[in-house]
Amino acid sequence: MILTNKQARPQAMLQRAGAQSKSASKGRYLEDNRATSSAGNTLLQAAANQQPMQRKTVIENIGQSCTYGPANNAQTVTVGHTMNAWLDPADPVRGQSASVNASQDGLMAWIKSVYPQAKGPMSVKGHLLNDNLGGTALDNNLYPISKGANGKHLSTSENYVKNALWKHNTAVKYSVSVSGSTNYTSANASNAKATFHATVSPWNDVTDTSKVGATAYTANITSDLGSPKIREATDGQGAAVGNTSAYGLKPNQEPAKSVGDLSNDEKQHRKDQPIGLQIDSQSGYKALDATSSGDDSESEVWSNARDKLTNNPVEFVAEHMDDATRTLVDSAIDTYPDFEDAQHAAMYGGIDEFFLSGLPQIVSYEIEYDETIKDLLFDGLIEFFKQEYEERHKKDT
Repeated sequence: MILTNKQARPQAMLQRAGAQSKSASKGRYLEDNRATSSAGNTLLQAAANQQPMQRKTVIENIGQSCTYGPANNAQTVTVGHTMNAWLDPADPVRGQSASVNASQDGLMAWIKSVYPQAKGPMSVKGHLLNDNLGGTALDNNLYPISKGANGKHLSTSENYVKNALWKHNTAVKYSVSVSGSTNYTSANASNAKATFHATVSPWNDVTDTSKVGATAYTANITSDLGSPKIREATDGQGAAVGNTSAYGLKPNQEPAKSVGDLSNDEKQHRKDQPIGLQIDSQSGYKALDATSSGDDSESEVWSNARDKLTNNPVEFVAEHMDDATRTLVDSAIDTYPDFEDAQHAAMYGGIDEFFLSGLPQIVSYEIEYDETIKDLLFDGLIEFFKQEYEERHKKDT
């Protein structure tokens, strides 16, 4: 029997070995990448000729608290967690170089002291939204990143977005969420690692941020402060992501390089360092409203995840599928040619536990205590698995 009944969900899943957090990495536009592009903008170009004249760029940043320093005298600073940007090529927003940020200096100095390989330029404050694309140097848009991951994010998703905007004149929604340590009071192999999960979708109507097409590009970039030269990025299926060149492309507005370059509003928000902030190119800055579930940035992260799970569970699963869960799905399909056997193996292999452990902590926690949402997630996993199985067998015939 096909396991589509919620009551068929195993209550005791096999323990996931070595649970890994998911995310996706990124950094500043430090250099031109001249490698041959292996990823086109075909899906994004489809929307290029359908944009109305009224245009508006909107950027949202949500931060999270990060602890560092000796455990008996720990310090706290905000770092980036989630970024959503609706970017209109005709309405650029000026970004800010990470050099403008000073409040994360203590965090970076501590990281360089406890991870010897990350000293000097081997680790930096990495933008969730690239400064050339309008990303600020506020704490909620910066997260510690290795040099290798910073460069890899540039040569993958950041350059992909630049090509879409500046070469193909296509509006996009660009999102980056980061999963990694928020406690650097001790140095270990686990909290040295982070993943930046980046997705790009065509923005089909620049007068309406809800009019976004299906995900056209995904990159999961791994940062390891213990091995900062590593340059690794994978797509939604776990395959290596090739480099994209943005050679010769220039932003319409150069980022601010110093505090003196900032407007009075920008200086004020730099001083305030809001944990959640929206930049609307037409109406300015405003703090992101807290949701009914809380009064901090994590409530906003959970609210967004809950809305997507409610409206489209399969899309939520596809967007947040990490490498470990993908491996389990592929293994079940490859091992068992019969659909029912394959799905049974995936369910009892712990697909839901694998998937939950790859989500931001606040999201997985809330799902565990919300049976309705948990059922929606399970339905999404079932349908995702079915679609993957059918797609795989189409290719085999």
